[in-house]
Amino acid sequence: MPRHSITVTAYHADNTVCPSEHLHTRSGKPLTEGCAGRDHFMASCNFSTWTSSRSSTKNYSTAQGRRHRTEQQHAESAAPPKGPAVLRQLLRLDADD
Repeated sequence: MPRHSITVTAYHADNTVCPSEHLHTRSGKPLTEGCAGRDHFMASCNFSTWTSSRSSTKNYSTAQGRRHRTEQQHAESAAPPKGPAVLRQLLRLDADD
């Protein structure tokens, strides 16, 4: 089963990606010449097409990603088992029953 990983990406005001090499102050003002400054953040999931809403802080985007990953894991655990587990249940090969 693939592992869920959440990526938080910073964007400039014109919706271009702000590379992680760009240095900024805590408020998002650029310290790297030629950078427009970080305007917003978005989290995305490598496992599905989910993308968070725009957020002005990285912490909030990270929290949205954690929430999404937790919800996905609960949804997967509620899904019926696949493969050999299903066969064991159908054939009742366990001697304890």
